[in-house]
Amino acid sequence: MYFGNNLVKLDTKGRVAIPARHRESLRNSGGSRVAVTIHPMGESCLWVYPWDEWEKTAEVVANLPSLNRQNAQLQRILFSNLFELDLDGQGRILLPQRHRAHAGLEAGEQISIIGQGRKLEIWSQQMAQQVEEENMMALRDPDSEVSAEIENLNL
Repeated sequence: MYFGNNLVKLDTKGRVAIPARHRESLRNSGGSRVAVTIHPMGESCLWVYPWDEWEKTAEVVANLPSLNRQNAQLQRILFSNLFELDLDGQGRILLPQRHRAHAGLEAGEQISIIGQGRKLEIWSQQMAQQVEEENMMALRDPDSEVSAEIENLNL
């Protein structure tokens, strides 16, 4: 499982080093291979899955009835934007240019790699901070709808 927020620098070639605390877990679950795609709901971030976790996720998504418009859209977005990448010897991946553009990632800047349980998210540092603030505000709103799953959590 992946947790926490790690700040790393995107190098001038578009490579990002996966934090050491996550590399071992990635290598244990997917070898040196990861799946990188864009967020399907339009968030300005990238999703990074260990390869074995991606295969499970892809199977579920591929089996959704594609005559349902939203299912077909989800399938198109996730699958057409997927890149299979390998960690290099220094634990880095080379993010495709169009993915960097989607997430607003600039060479030489700090970016956030955020653990989301079974996957990682890659954000520009500024957008990660903004989204975290928005999420905190939304959860504090007494009129917001809270799912039954959240209501039943024992936190």
